[in-house]
Amino acid sequence: MKTNQSIPKEVTQIIHYQRKRLAELYSLEKWSESDFEEIMRCSSEWNADMQSWILPLSSVEKLAFDARTPDRQARSLQFIARQMGQNAVS
Repeated sequence: MKTNQSIPKEVTQIIHYQRKRLAELYSLEKWSESDFEEIMRCSSEWNADMQSWILPLSSVEKLAFDARTPDRQARSLQFIARQMGQNAVS
């Protein structure tokens, strides 16, 4: 979602839903593909400067090394985390 201005009420509602849903999903022993996709969406954060949702490096790293993340996605996220980490250093 990209907007021309932040809509605090809507952003707050989305963040509340994300936190609630993440708590439910993180309580599961195993994640299905659809669970993982929802976790990715719910792990994004609102960036007021960019006026859009971003997936921060901390979330990428957390999911990349979580045993419940499906193998294919875990490998991709580990690669992305390395690239993001290198870009942050540069």
